[in-house]
Amino acid sequence: MNFMDVKPKLARKARLKKDPQTGRMMLLYPERGLELSTTAAAIAELCTGERTVREIIQAMLERFDENDRARVEGEVLAFMRSLVDRGLLLVDEEETP
Repeated sequence: MNFMDVKPKLARKARLKKDPQTGRMMLLYPERGLELSTTAAAIAELCTGERTVREIIQAMLERFDENDRARVEGEVLAFMRSLVDRGLLLVDEEETP
């Protein structure tokens, strides 16, 4: 299966939460957390298992009124890879609906 066609979702151990002090979105997981940029938070919010990677990239292009598809695609894929490497994003066929 092509990676662009998988429907990524956050792992059960990960959750998005707004930091009450800074107002920034955080990706929380056991005993740790990542402070997310606006772009990273938008990507993470779309990783629900309902959209394909291709659809997430398109949504980011539209949300941020961006025309440079190659740049956005690269940023989305790099962020997703970093989450996969940490075990915070599920992309396997068996793990996505």
